[in-house]
Amino acid sequence: MTATPLASRSATFALLATLWLVPNLRGGEAPSDALLKLVPADAGAVLALDDLRGRWGEITGLQLTKSLLERPSIQAWLNSRNARDFFQARDRILGFLGTTPAEVRDDLLGDAVILAILVPDEPTLDASHARGLLALKARRPDLLGVLVNRINQAQRESGELAEIVETRRGAVSYFTRRFPDGSGRLTEFYVLFPDGVFAFSNAESPIQEAIDRKAGDAGRGPSFAEAAGFVEASQLLADRPIARAFISPALLVRTLQALPPNPDPAARKLLKGLRTYFGAMDMTAAGLTVGETKIQLQIVQAFQTGSFERMDDAAFAPFRLQDERLGPGPQLMTPPSTAVAAAAMNIDFPTLYKLLTALVPDAERGRLAKLEAIASALLLGQNLHDRILPALGPRTVVYADAPEPNGVGPLFPIVAAIEINDEAGLNDRSGDQRPPTAAALENALKAALAALALESKWAPANAQVLAREGVVSLDVPFPFAFAIGAQARRLVVGSSRAAVARYLEAGLRADAGARFLRLREAAISDLSSYAFADLLKLRSLAARHKDRLVAAAARRKDRSAAEVAHDLDQILDLAEPFEAVYAAGRVDEKAEVIELRFGLVPDRTGRSPKTP
Repeated sequence: MTATPLASRSATFALLATLWLVPNLRGGEAPSDALLKLVPADAGAVLALDDLRGRWGEITGLQLTKSLLERPSIQAWLNSRNARDFFQARDRILGFLGTTPAEVRDDLLGDAVILAILVPDEPTLDASHARGLLALKARRPDLLGVLVNRINQAQRESGELAEIVETRRGAVSYFTRRFPDGSGRLTEFYVLFPDGVFAFSNAESPIQEAIDRKAGDAGRGPSFAEAAGFVEASQLLADRPIARAFISPALLVRTLQALPPNPDPAARKLLKGLRTYFGAMDMTAAGLTVGETKIQLQIVQAFQTGSFERMDDAAFAPFRLQDERLGPGPQLMTPPSTAVAAAAMNIDFPTLYKLLTALVPDAERGRLAKLEAIASALLLGQNLHDRILPALGPRTVVYADAPEPNGVGPLFPIVAAIEINDEAGLNDRSGDQRPPTAAALENALKAALAALALESKWAPANAQVLAREGVVSLDVPFPFAFAIGAQARRLVVGSSRAAVARYLEAGLRADAGARFLRLREAAISDLSSYAFADLLKLRSLAARHKDRLVAAAARRKDRSAAEVAHDLDQILDLAEPFEAVYAAGRVDEKAEVIELRFGLVPDRTGRSPKTP
């Protein structure tokens, strides 16, 4: 049988391409952990996929999967010429190999697959130096052996492959695939064990090491399954992820080391902080889960013992406060029913300010000190560092409100509510009936508004500071307003006076914020720092304000309105099966772990507006 040029050139990548074409799933104890024992502990990154054969039906049987496949945008792609050409090419390749998609899915990829990226000896950003190892556990080694031989034969007959050399390493044979001189292709190596384990690499040493590790050679050192932080990070992943990914800090540090020198002092400080952060890390693990209640990507970072104590200025430090440390405080998650997105978090404002000011270049330090002196004067003489910042937070809520019905003001006004914890400030109370923190903040913000009104390009010359119904703003449209909440326990700032007023009004109602609290309970009830975007409301608003959204995006991206409108329609169509999108996180100081979650909540309310 003579191979067609298309089949000959593509056969080598048929199995790899199929790996990306079909999702892979995991359940119970991961079979891929056995394959991870073939990978050295210092590997840079690993993608691990498990139990496709057992879980494929579960995913395809989900109502969410059916809903997505019914979307007009998905159907349009499946019926497009590009999709037809793609599937026809796939079928020609598999037909030439004498197999089917189901056999590849169940008999070759059905148990476990891993793809490892190995850290180069020297820091580099050159992709040509990348080395990797693909390994899988095939249920039918005979089928895999037949397919590999057919690929080799087809490429030899077409001249694409120069030679195949068999080499013995102990009792195991592995094979070298050499390409013609001048082809620009790296030599490839592979081994197929009798038990169905197959390993493939673009370098010889990973194959030799895999053979040695499979034979139990203790001299090879620890495997990736025994790497620092691997067990801790992988055990924290949610049950039965579709796929797991692991990233070693060594790869991240090497990448930073390969970056060219940056003349910007702030950038150099940032890179130094990142090197410290990554250098303290043991392992980062990620897991993707899919179910009827949510689609979630979970990321876990495990750190070396004692790292948190040594990294007070690290980027995560401002968010390290845990709920058990906090006493009673004001209820802040009370946005109005018009809110389209909301976030709640605990912020250590003194640490955050310290982190941000550390990025200020040394030449600007004098100017920063003057600005802080002015701020202290406006804050009724209260010191910014010792008095005001410690009294702010940690509880903080930020939300985006719906556009004003009349189209005036910001497209999505932003409002932030910050707890005022006056007992945390290092000061004596003044004679003012409200805590001095609130009084100081009110005085400083009023002065800032008055100063802004002096600039004619921002406000008319006759603009005045106006306090009405608890909201302080200019008496002309201006993208800043603030209020001090009841009992002076919260500071509310926003980009719209009307939005701040709506927040104050909503706080008087018992059901304020109930929707976001319900979403949190359904998706991430164990985390208190989170952000949700209400896709039902956003889709409805996008339909009503489509012209405004399209015009704004077209101007910003320098694209035609028709192109932007088409993209917006595609996004809205794909979003229809979902009720909300979320992000959440926690910093566990005791376990020295940082966890992040990103996900989508399928729409099970039946209230999703239909795409016109």
